[in-house]
Amino acid sequence: LEAVHYHLETTKPALLFLTETQISSPADTSFLHYPGYKLEHRFLPRAGVCVYVREDICSRRLDHLEGRDLSVLWLRVDSDDHPRVYACLYRSHGGNTDTDQLMELVQMGTDSVFEQIPSAEVVVLGDFNAHHAEWLGSRTTDHAGRSVHDFALAYVLTQLVTSPTRIPDVVDHLPSLLDLLLTTHPDSYLVSVDAPLGSSDHCLIRTTVPISRRFRSQPIGLRRVWHYRSADWDRMRSFYASYPWGQVCFNLDNPDAVADSIADVVLQGMELFIPSTMVPSGGRSRPWFGRSCKIALRYKRECYRAWAEALAAGDHNSSALKMKYNSASRSFKRVIAKAKSEHVASIGEKLVRLPSGTRAFWSLAKAVQGNFCRPSLPSLRREDDSLAHTAKEKADLLVSLFASNSTLDDTGYSPPKIPGGDTFMSEIQFIQRSVRKVLLSLDVNKSSGPDGIPP
Repeated sequence: LEAVHYHLETTKPALLFLTETQISSPADTSFLHYPGYKLEHRFLPRAGVCVYVREDICSRRLDHLEGRDLSVLWLRVDSDDHPRVYACLYRSHGGNTDTDQLMELVQMGTDSVFEQIPSAEVVVLGDFNAHHAEWLGSRTTDHAGRSVHDFALAYVLTQLVTSPTRIPDVVDHLPSLLDLLLTTHPDSYLVSVDAPLGSSDHCLIRTTVPISRRFRSQPIGLRRVWHYRSADWDRMRSFYASYPWGQVCFNLDNPDAVADSIADVVLQGMELFIPSTMVPSGGRSRPWFGRSCKIALRYKRECYRAWAEALAAGDHNSSALKMKYNSASRSFKRVIAKAKSEHVASIGEKLVRLPSGTRAFWSLAKAVQGNFCRPSLPSLRREDDSLAHTAKEKADLLVSLFASNSTLDDTGYSPPKIPGGDTFMSEIQFIQRSVRKVLLSLDVNKSSGPDGIPP
């Protein structure tokens, strides 16, 4: 503990992750704290992980992604052009079943992060205790090594640690690479391996990544829908009240940069405490694409990558892997078809339960039919024979056509003079009592208009 505190005092890292802490969760963790840092922990006997977070770092614990008896800690950090989500883990020397449970939990957490925060960088780090001859340069390949390698391939993660990280104190034991850092954004990372802290037999891994603030970009073809009714307003107010505005936003000389920084912080608070989903801007959402579809898609991608690697290496087993991929592809199609069928059936059941003509009935019926996203105007042809497909392209084309027809030569004719009228409309009065009477007479459970005809 003294070595850890000394490292925090002298180096002042933004984040310090520790694995295999071997601390039973104490009732009082004050003796572990260090001034200027916040401690997040998942302490377990003979296992456990924790992280020291510097106070000027905007972070949030994602404990809903963590298991009860597994050494996994999820942390979100917002201090760059994209949020970083860290998963720190420790894999104990258990059986294959424990390894599968741990990796499945990490996979589910990664899926959830990508679904909720499409622009996030995912960093998975820790003591994996995994061996892989080709990938990590180990002497052998074990089940854990294959599982971690498959996970990295499935999510396109790059492993950045290249030097041995465990220095055994037994003469016959060789150094090995057990501590890994996997990331979806490997560019500009600087990774080095230093001597262990204190009496640990695992080396200290230092990583440096530049922080640059850029404009936030919206994923093409997607729009974000905020669920304000599920927002945590109290924690959001606390987040804004405790945020280091002066250090992050108001130390810049450019007013535009200050405004961009403030907007980024406001958006960070919204992303942290207001649930949201990304839906296609064209209305082509896929509510039927659930967990079974994601698992089938991930398995299909894993089979394809295994076959592609074997084919590139000239492996004689590539034919069998190709058959495995074809089987996974057909299985994926069946899962998709089943999910769509079940989704349509569930909508039918909802429509049957809802009273005909009610607002909820027509709202669901219109959503199913795509009544609000189906274009009422077909594609228009321009003078150069190209087509205008989007609503903006059609509007621009119609505006230009209207403008060209509205600027014809008047050939010297003056517009006609229209004589004024002698009659005037009487003054219209809106009396509160009359308006209230009309409003109270409306049936709020009906979606039809005054003519009684439903839409």
